[in-house]
Amino acid sequence: MNGVRPSILFIYGLSITILAFIYRDVTTLSLIAIPNFIVGFILGWRRFKILLILFILGFIGLFINAYLVSNTGEIVYIYGPIVIREGVLEALYTIGLRLAAITGGTMIFLSLVDPYETVKYLESDLYIPRGISFSIYYALRLLPLIQREAREIQGIRVERGYRRFIATPSDITSFLLPLLSTFMERAYWTGVAAELRGFQLRRRGRVPFKLSIYDYIVVSILIIQILTPYLLAIFNP
Repeated sequence: MNGVRPSILFIYGLSITILAFIYRDVTTLSLIAIPNFIVGFILGWRRFKILLILFILGFIGLFINAYLVSNTGEIVYIYGPIVIREGVLEALYTIGLRLAAITGGTMIFLSLVDPYETVKYLESDLYIPRGISFSIYYALRLLPLIQREAREIQGIRVERGYRRFIATPSDITSFLLPLLSTFMERAYWTGVAAELRGFQLRRRGRVPFKLSIYDYIVVSILIIQILTPYLLAIFNP
C-alpha cells in the first residue's frame, strides 16, 4: 500500500485525541488543535461533511453548557436578559480547542485510509481484536451512508416546514433522533449478516511491516506535538 500505513494514522488520530484531554495550557492546546483541524478540514471537508455538522452541534452544546455552568467573571456581552461573562468565553475556547483537535485528528485518519485495508493493518500491526477492527471498518464504511441520510432528513425537514439547518436545541433533537435510529438498526442487521457469513472463522490478516518515508514524517510530527509543552518551556521560559 502506498502512502502512510493505516496503523500509523490510527495511532496518530488516537494520540491527538488523548493529548486533547491531557493538555491544560491554552497555548499548547492551540498549537495542537488549530493545525490538525485545518489539515483535517482541507483533506476531508468534501467527503465527511457529517463530522463538521457534528462539530458545529458539539460547539453549540458547549456554548449552552458553558453559559449554564461557567457564566462568571466580568460581563462581556449583554443582549436583553442574556448576560455573557468571561467564564463562558474561557470555557468555550478551551473545550472548543479540544473538540477541534479531536475532529481534526479524526478527519485526517478517515481521509487517508481505505476501510478494507485498515482492518488488515490494524490486526497485523497492532494486534487489535477482530471484533474491534471490524467495528472500525464498519464505522468507516457507514459514514458516507450517514451523510446521505442526513441530507434526506434535511430535505424532509424542509418539506414539513422546518429549517434545513440546525439552529435550536429542538432542531438538534429532530435531526439526531431519526439519524441515530436508522444507524442502530443498520448496525444490528450488519452484525447478524457478518455472523451468518462466518466472521468469527476468518483468519487474521498479515501484512509485512515496513515503514515508508511518509510513516516517519507522520511519526515525527506526532512526536513534536507530544513534546510541545516541553519545547514551549525551553523556548519561552
